[in-house]
Amino acid sequence: MFASPAIIIFSIFTYLPFFHAIFLSLNVTNNQGEAARFNGLGYYARVLGLDGTGRTDYLQSILTSFQFALLVVPPVILVALSLALLATAQVRGIQVFRTIFTSSIAISLASAGVIWALIYSPSTKATTWLVELLNLGTPGLLSSDATALPAVAVMTIWSGIGFNFIITLSGLQAIPVDLYESAAIDGANRIQSFRFITLPMLSPTLLFLFVINTIGSLQAFTQFFLLLPDRTPTVYVYETFLAFWGDNRYGLASAMSIILFVILLILTSIQYGVLNRRVNYS
Repeated sequence: MFASPAIIIFSIFTYLPFFHAIFLSLNVTNNQGEAARFNGLGYYARVLGLDGTGRTDYLQSILTSFQFALLVVPPVILVALSLALLATAQVRGIQVFRTIFTSSIAISLASAGVIWALIYSPSTKATTWLVELLNLGTPGLLSSDATALPAVAVMTIWSGIGFNFIITLSGLQAIPVDLYESAAIDGANRIQSFRFITLPMLSPTLLFLFVINTIGSLQAFTQFFLLLPDRTPTVYVYETFLAFWGDNRYGLASAMSIILFVILLILTSIQYGVLNRRVNYS
């Protein structure tokens, strides 16, 4: 009885739409989003490039999403960990730096996209200097296929530092000080303390951040909608958006959403299955 309100809410806004999306993914729909003709697994084959037509644009967008995740997840965790270690220093005014490190969490992704669109503008001196340094031959970083994806990744890393910093700092502060004092008495230096105390005790936090950031990177949409509109190839979620809102192909967009769900489910299971063995929960 106590759980029934939550169950009703989840059923209306999560479970029913999910099963309805599965139903639509098996059918060709009309402009009103109603099933018009049974299509079986045709849309799934189309997305995965198995329909025999040779078109691999959707499959390429999946690979682009994974490339984007590789550009974002390791750096944002490493930067957040480095800043969190700096923020634990017992120096005067460290609270000011902690506030600065968390400032990006107060800026929405849409606002950050607008800010970085101005930074990446060809009229910006820093952007002009980078374009000339890299010899791109294009007016801006977002105009080159070689730098567009890394440029969006930099913006995403900056936007995610605040959240990752707070979680990492909380994990560091939860480590008992007695462990470091005992290690110092035994003659351990800072590097040894970090390797044998900090990393093992922080491993549950790092696993959580790794999984959350991976899911968020593969679901990235807003920054690409603002910084790289109408670019090909693009990330998978943006292609799903175009299929739904641009082409009114609701069945195809539903199939793409289900495929993304399966990819995230499998990837998260692998991450927990492989990395969880190295996590110390003591």
